[in-house]
Amino acid sequence: MTDGEWFELVKEGGDAGWKLVWERAIVPETRNLKNAEMMRRFSISDGDLMGMLYNDMIGRGKIDLYRNDGGSFQGWLRKYVRGYILNADPNRHGEISIDGAYEGEDGRSDSMELPVCDHRVARNEAWNMAHLCLRDLWNSDPERAYVHLLKTRFMLTSEEIRDMLEISSTANVDQIFSRAVKFMRHAWGYWDRNRKKL
Repeated sequence: MTDGEWFELVKEGGDAGWKLVWERAIVPETRNLKNAEMMRRFSISDGDLMGMLYNDMIGRGKIDLYRNDGGSFQGWLRKYVRGYILNADPNRHGEISIDGAYEGEDGRSDSMELPVCDHRVARNEAWNMAHLCLRDLWNSDPERAYVHLLKTRFMLTSEEIRDMLEISSTANVDQIFSRAVKFMRHAWGYWDRNRKKL
């Protein structure tokens, strides 16, 4: 699978794409000794990292920032995961941001650090927004909410969800998930514009 094909699968919420995200971006970073120590110290699980990455990529649309111009999609995703771990440290004075970042010919990244007052507050706000979006999805269509949760939080395949929820086919599961992703993206945009209501 090429980076371009993988990127499209991730963007569409496909099982194969997000399974590779877990294997190639989440797992390698959590096996790094320094990262693993920070995760223990600041109570971050691998599931938390997957959730944050999904919220950024799909919920906030950051997947569209990836430039398929020869750079590694895996490396681009791992920078985000590494940033989540580093930003969990309340003693850091800036937040790692790689929005639009890529490695140039000299190997350096054009990313920059953006100051934030409290990383825990920012992280909690993101989770609060995710819960609001999931609540809206549940109120709109509980089945979509279940499918979304089982895929993104519990990493179940379409076949497993089909059997668990007694849905007629895996194609229907994928269609329900695609609609759930679109709904969550719309809901995230709404809550992002109305942060004062949080």
